[in-house]
Amino acid sequence: MMTPELQEIHKEALERFSNVSTAEKDQRTKAIEDAQFAHSEDGQWEEESIEKRKDRPRYTLNRVAGALDQVNGDQRQNRTQIKVRPKSGGTKDIAKIKMGLSRGIENQSDATSIYDAAFDETITSGYGGWRVLTKFTEDDSFDQEIVLAPVKSAASSLYFDNSAEKYDKRDALWAFYIKDIPTDVFKLEFPDATVTDFSNPVYYTGNCTNWFRQDKIRIAEYWKVTLVDAEIGLMSDGRVINLTEEKAVIDELAAQAPPITVLKKRMTKVRKVESFIMNGAEILKGPMEWAGKYIPLVPVYGRTYNIQGVEYIRGMVRLAKDPQRIYNYATSSAIEATALAPKDPIWITAKQALGQEAKLKSFNTTNSPFMIYNEDSDNPGPPKRTGAPAVQQALLQQVSQAATDIYAATGIQPPSLGINPEMQSGKAIIAQQKMGDRSTFVFSDNLHKSVKYTGDILDDLMPRIYDTQRVVTILNFDGTTEDVEINAEAIGEFNEVVKDEQTGETVIVNDLNSGKYETYIESGPAYNTLREESAQQLIDLTAASPRFEALAIDLIAKNLNILESEELTQRIRKQMINEGTVQPTAEEVQELGLNQEPQPDPEKEALLENVRVQTAKLMAQVENINADTDNKDAETIDTRLGAQNKAIDSYKKLMDAYKLQVEVGIDLGVTEEALARAQEGIINLTQEEIAKEAINAAQQEEEVRIQTMQEQQVLQQ
Repeated sequence: MMTPELQEIHKEALERFSNVSTAEKDQRTKAIEDAQFAHSEDGQWEEESIEKRKDRPRYTLNRVAGALDQVNGDQRQNRTQIKVRPKSGGTKDIAKIKMGLSRGIENQSDATSIYDAAFDETITSGYGGWRVLTKFTEDDSFDQEIVLAPVKSAASSLYFDNSAEKYDKRDALWAFYIKDIPTDVFKLEFPDATVTDFSNPVYYTGNCTNWFRQDKIRIAEYWKVTLVDAEIGLMSDGRVINLTEEKAVIDELAAQAPPITVLKKRMTKVRKVESFIMNGAEILKGPMEWAGKYIPLVPVYGRTYNIQGVEYIRGMVRLAKDPQRIYNYATSSAIEATALAPKDPIWITAKQALGQEAKLKSFNTTNSPFMIYNEDSDNPGPPKRTGAPAVQQALLQQVSQAATDIYAATGIQPPSLGINPEMQSGKAIIAQQKMGDRSTFVFSDNLHKSVKYTGDILDDLMPRIYDTQRVVTILNFDGTTEDVEINAEAIGEFNEVVKDEQTGETVIVNDLNSGKYETYIESGPAYNTLREESAQQLIDLTAASPRFEALAIDLIAKNLNILESEELTQRIRKQMINEGTVQPTAEEVQELGLNQEPQPDPEKEALLENVRVQTAKLMAQVENINADTDNKDAETIDTRLGAQNKAIDSYKKLMDAYKLQVEVGIDLGVTEEALARAQEGIINLTQEEIAKEAINAAQQEEEVRIQTMQEQQVLQQ
């Protein structure tokens, strides 16, 4: 028995469904007809035409399905990726986790099949969509996870608030997801529920009679948004908190040292989302509060128009139905005319055929070498053939024109299919195919908008569903997985909980509730296709330059679409790491043992020891030269110059040894002090030599002056 409150909600839901289904009945009826036209066996013939051509040729040559397959194929070759980037207060690390979680949710839910099915429905009828659900990870667990689920026949199952203005209906205040289940299943799942055909006036409300159909009962998820007044506050640590709902949290923050206080307050509206399971008679289950702020139903629409307040929605089929019907009718008529026309009739008079009727009837089926006829004076000579009648050219032209009209209505022209015998250039054919892609781009673009909205729903749900300390698996772009711990307390070096020095709060590692993020969409070739294209481009680059081959051979091996790709890549990278071409990853360092101390090489150690001995001798030689220079004078200039040259030569050798030990990182025993002493000895020798040469020059100059004075005295005498 429903409470008065639930009775009001049930009444409200039935009225809303009645209003929206009535307003959109014409569009949705046409959408269902479009799907039947494109895919059902007899969908392209109207009942009146079927009746008129009863026992006559009636062929279906489905050109519309081929155009749909073309657009479907293009979409499946260019997948849509949900991307996440930090906004205010967000970090790249959390954005990476959210993006990896989104990929993981899509992968676990087989989202590619869900998106493909929705897109197929959209280009056919104009309506598609899917759902976002939450479920417990295990029967005995309280941890939840997010999944996507398909919606079948969105034209008859997804209904949104018809006052919503945004394409993805994110601003809708209510919505319905309708499904029909067998009556026996309904009784098993809801044993206490009312099963009625709604003939009883107590249950009859508006369009309520549609909720019961012989062996099936219609049930619905009724989603309702309530805008609740709430006070929000800006806290001293920068976060924004709902002060109305989180009073306990505010008290805890205020009790911390230092305390976290409210800086600003203001009133706002908060979206409270609830769902109910109902049939035409009652609320079967609910209310069930939803964790997020969006209704988790995602629509996909084809071409949409709003004319004088009325929304029109269609796929590719709607405008192609008439030319396709004409094509089928004209082709069937042409085949019928050809079949009924004799190949080459014999024109014979009644007198010529008199008594020969039996033989004439079997003439086409027997291999008779002759034909008997009676002479007719009014028509002398044997019976004659005048040639087979031609099929009407107007009928054939009508067939050709209808085929052209189908191309125009779907936007897929023959050149877009690569069919143009006049074009020999591959680039020209690709350019023509892209023209067809542009004419149908609105459908794939709308799919991208819906996937973007899905990303927004996931971003809103993640902090609410993944709200405890746990390990989640994220999926990277290249298909590899990674286990990441979220919402965990940071642990210090000594196993203590790390506190923020400014706020005093416990530092949380990978807190999904910190900061704000935004989603965006990237579209491109599917990963496997992209791998193959990347490998081919790298191979082309290596052919152009051997340098590319040395630098990119591991990337080529990684992108090859072969079973041994991973093993080949490991072998190549091991060699490149040994050569120093690439830096090893953390896993490769561990795997190859690069973090272990290298074992000494006896032969190398012996060679180094010999170098050390020679260096020590060289240093001793330098010290001896310096000692000789300090303690005794050289007797001749030659002796002095010889000592100077030896010192310079020893210093150069010592400097070379010092450079070697710095570059290689091997201790040869050369110290900076030894270099300084050697350099000082050279400087001393050089300074002494300069001083001695200056004295000699001064003496020579004095001797010349004295000799000049003597010569002048002689001349004066």
